[in-house]
Amino acid sequence: MIKFTFRIIGIVVLTAIIFLAVSLWKGGDPFRWFGYKSEQAGELLRDKSEELGKEADRIKKRTDSVVNATKQVKEKIRKTQDTVKEFTGGKTDK
Repeated sequence: MIKFTFRIIGIVVLTAIIFLAVSLWKGGDPFRWFGYKSEQAGELLRDKSEELGKEADRIKKRTDSVVNATKQVKEKIRKTQDTVKEFTGGKTDK
């Protein structure tokens, strides 16, 4: 467990040194590039999520209309069955 802790601390220190060396050597250009690419990715994600949300809303409306139509058909079938039973006489009329 102690070796693991020392390795983690060593990795953190090494990362900090590399970060400092790159920022002094390149002057922050790699970090600006990373920020610019991150911003582009965020804009793309926002646009795609809006499109996906609109599509989900459209699908929800369509499924709601299908569910309502199914309920109406089911109710009409039930009414038709009741009418047929009344006309022909049910099993209880014997």
